[in-house]
Amino acid sequence: MQITKTLGPVTVLSISGSIDSTTFFDFIKEAEEVIKSGHARLVVDLGDVDFVSSGGLKALQTIAIRAVSHDGKMVLSCVGKEVSEVLSTTGFDKILDIFPDVAAAKASFD
Repeated sequence: MQITKTLGPVTVLSISGSIDSTTFFDFIKEAEEVIKSGHARLVVDLGDVDFVSSGGLKALQTIAIRAVSHDGKMVLSCVGKEVSEVLSTTGFDKILDIFPDVAAAKASFD
């Protein structure tokens, strides 16, 4: 898994690879650092994510909670078919806002 950060009024975390039991903690750690530095309005771009395990779901839930606790919010964008099925099956699509692209996700903060 790789994470690319684009800091701004709405920060974009672009993830590539898998978010699984071996990578989810690094994802949480990286997101927490961003949030603690004052960037709690987050778009998580999952366009290049090919797999999300239960650890990945835990990471998304943890990051969303941390963002809210710092007066922010986390939304998802560019969710592919396989990841979308996981989010739908687990009900995460009901608790997280999901947008078709980064622009729409960023605009949701206006």
